[in-house]
Amino acid sequence: MSVNRAQTMKPLLYLAAGDQLPGEKVLQGVQAIVVDATTLQSLQSLRRFGREKSACLFLARIGPAETIHEEDLSALVAEMDGVVLAACRGPTDVQRLDVMLKVAEAVAGISQGRTALLAEYATIAESVLSPHSMAGVSPRLSALIFDASALAEACGCRRVTAAGDVPAVIRAGRAAAVLRASEAGIAAYEMLPADALDEAAVRRLWTNSLDNGFSAVAARSLEQLGLLADADEI
Repeated sequence: MSVNRAQTMKPLLYLAAGDQLPGEKVLQGVQAIVVDATTLQSLQSLRRFGREKSACLFLARIGPAETIHEEDLSALVAEMDGVVLAACRGPTDVQRLDVMLKVAEAVAGISQGRTALLAEYATIAESVLSPHSMAGVSPRLSALIFDASALAEACGCRRVTAAGDVPAVIRAGRAAAVLRASEAGIAAYEMLPADALDEAAVRRLWTNSLDNGFSAVAARSLEQLGLLADADEI
């Protein structure tokens, strides 16, 4: 699919460790909830809630790819709609995880290919510099997620300089995420920075993301999601 304003999607909502699931009204306003797969409390909450009761997806954030084990995935795929791969370096990471998900689905006794896959991309130097296309690497892959703060930390620079400029590293990563998603025909999300805590800032960042080719943003908290709603963006 092409990525433009006419096809804007609902935002993602990342839940921090220990956060409780929001109410159904909030869940209707997001594309997916992303929870830390290592947080038992979050997984128990999802299990009690039940996927069939909400239109939004429930995704487990896992990775990096080399830290994932098949035995851990088997329990996840039975409870979650999909996974978000952190620190994705390129197609090899996605293909490796796709194979592992096939095995996990078989062990869990669920249909092959049911588990969705999204990837946090261009958050490390390897993916920004990767010459390899993400097109066709896995039929599960539905979106790339760019996080400028993560890339800045990985590269030892600031997300925004003291002079208010966006470093070249961040510009390159942002472009890489949008271009790779467009090339693959999938969605692209941009993570809101942690310091976006007022309506004007959130509105500006949302508009800027769409203007730069992203499908939607990813909120880091219920507070940021509320600010998006206050700005009439969701």
